[in-house]
Amino acid sequence: MAVVDELRSYALGELGCDLFGVASAQPLVERAALSRWCADGHAADLPFVADTSVVRGDPQAFLAGARSVVCVAMAYGGSSDPPLPSDHVRVARYARRRDYHAAIRSRLVRLGQRLVQLLPGSRWRPAVDTAPLLERALAARAGLGFVGKSTMLIHPYLGPELLLGELVTTAALPPSAQLDVGCGSCRRCLEACPTGALTQPFVLDPRRCIACWTIEPHSAVPDGARDRLSGYVFGCDLCVLACPFARRPRLAPNPILATRQHLTALAIAELERLDEAGWRTLAAGTPLRRITSARLHANLRALR
Repeated sequence: MAVVDELRSYALGELGCDLFGVASAQPLVERAALSRWCADGHAADLPFVADTSVVRGDPQAFLAGARSVVCVAMAYGGSSDPPLPSDHVRVARYARRRDYHAAIRSRLVRLGQRLVQLLPGSRWRPAVDTAPLLERALAARAGLGFVGKSTMLIHPYLGPELLLGELVTTAALPPSAQLDVGCGSCRRCLEACPTGALTQPFVLDPRRCIACWTIEPHSAVPDGARDRLSGYVFGCDLCVLACPFARRPRLAPNPILATRQHLTALAIAELERLDEAGWRTLAAGTPLRRITSARLHANLRALR
């Protein structure tokens, strides 16, 4: 416990994380649901998920000899968005700030280095959401929250606007207690999705998801979907913001992931004038770099 206490203090203090917990690296029970999800065709637009499904459900396949997974989270929730002018579009709230991949990964590396100082000989491997791990299931196992009907991790005080990171390690660390909280009878996230992407509680079909339509390289906005896009040109927040837990955050957004105000609402006319260099300048240092200007313009055409 002394090692875990030291890691927790370091993560929540010097590294600036909002949540910390430890999970066992044993295979996840959710891997069976992932196999069914892929078999049902839900990964058609996300082939990288199907290709890595075996590893995703087993941290020991991600790092040989793994015994523990240290999980952290940063909160990015904040005040509600103002009404969107008719000549503007939105990007998802997590994308309006510093790229969390680099911010969280660099802190996981430092956390791994501290772990080796405390337990020499320990091996570790950092992961953010680009890595093949069921990170929300691991975070729930580590006591950072619970997986809601939206499939998002939800913390009872910080809500569902969380960005996650994991440090898979060969060190044997005592696991954290899981939270005994859930969605109950609430279905607001399912009802808020204009495309029916949440086909049932805890099941998301990316083929119907606005975020997938506007970001993933194997997907595109289908014809006639303009009214269902809700003004989003990159990603979507509708199911997250509908969650009752999103309405009572106890902390301001993590300052490490401070909002870039010029990305809160974007004028369509200005975006339409951007070439690749202009788009790269606008998107620099944020998750918006995920797409090219060609994809941006395709998304803008779908909103006309």
